[in-house]
Amino acid sequence: MNESFMSASIYEKLPSPKSKRHKLARRKSMPIRHEHFEPGSSVKEFQAHNDMITTLDFDAPFGTMVTASLDDTVRVWDMNLGRCIGLLEGHHAPVRCLQVEDNIAATGSMDASIRLWDLGKAEYPPNETRPNIGEKDDGLSLGHSGDEPLGPHQSSMQDCPLFSLEAHVDEVTALHFQGDTLVSGSADKTLRQWDLVKGRCVQTLDVLWAAAQASATIYSGDSQWRAKGRVPDASADFVGALQCFEAALACGTADGMVRLWDLRSGQVHRSLVGHTGPVTCLQFDDVHLITGSLDRSIRIWDLRTGSIYDAYAYENPVTSMTFDSRRIVAAAGENVVKVYDKVDGRHWDCGAGAAVDEDIPAPAVIERVRIKDGFLTEGRKDGVVGIWTC
Repeated sequence: MNESFMSASIYEKLPSPKSKRHKLARRKSMPIRHEHFEPGSSVKEFQAHNDMITTLDFDAPFGTMVTASLDDTVRVWDMNLGRCIGLLEGHHAPVRCLQVEDNIAATGSMDASIRLWDLGKAEYPPNETRPNIGEKDDGLSLGHSGDEPLGPHQSSMQDCPLFSLEAHVDEVTALHFQGDTLVSGSADKTLRQWDLVKGRCVQTLDVLWAAAQASATIYSGDSQWRAKGRVPDASADFVGALQCFEAALACGTADGMVRLWDLRSGQVHRSLVGHTGPVTCLQFDDVHLITGSLDRSIRIWDLRTGSIYDAYAYENPVTSMTFDSRRIVAAAGENVVKVYDKVDGRHWDCGAGAAVDEDIPAPAVIERVRIKDGFLTEGRKDGVVGIWTC
């Protein structure tokens, strides 16, 4: 491994989390409090947007969460205090993908651009009044009372924008950053590697060319990318998901392939064949790569051998998936999060739809999920966000 590859970090160029900032400090005891609840317990549920949640992410339990929607807004939430602290404004179309890491957020939009933000520069003055959990929500607080705190100042996020990355010529559908490297995937059928210190594109990978190299041996002349049958147009993205770590890049595409790239050479060094529909989500650790697809399956791959380690399927296409040390959670066309416990092998449902109550309207279908340390967030078609212990 080239030691200089990760020698400079974006975090050396930006204020550290420990530096003085305007944002309200978090209570140090908060991140573990959800562990005292039974799995499947509701923490909060609120109307975050007025349309479908397209993507969401958070940095830590009861930390900072960012949500995006087809209503053309990107909202930042302080989950400890329990309200929206501002909007990230600058994109000219809905945001399709985002990542939050410490104070840094990256957003990729249908306007073909990527924007970087420093959330540590958000100005949010402390307020002594606390919202009551469980009451009707206004979209700015996770719950409110007659003494609800004021909404965020219009200028509360004005110092957060860092810079914009513009080179794609179609919507950005996937991104991931680590250290000073960000990789993005687009409907223009390319992957781009960005240097976050210099703020420029340093490499373009042609996915179509890589697919053509393997098509003669893997396929029998079928070059159709879009899955056949009843597949929502918004779901079958050409680049459905990606993740990078140092020089390694994993990418899932609409032909059902998962390709492992070496960013140093710009070449695919392994292709994982198995999915029969577009890959919509993936995540890897040091041992396993887990992928989800519109073919309704979750597949667990052994990164050392490239072979299937385990697989299971749901009744509907998988639109989102993520995992922590114990659980794999997925959104699969239902009003519950599908949970698989890797330790005891148990499958169970988590979310508002898991409780049967004929007097309450059924919650909307879940589109996006995110889990860290047993703290689960999910975004729905109607703009509602739910937070659960898992």
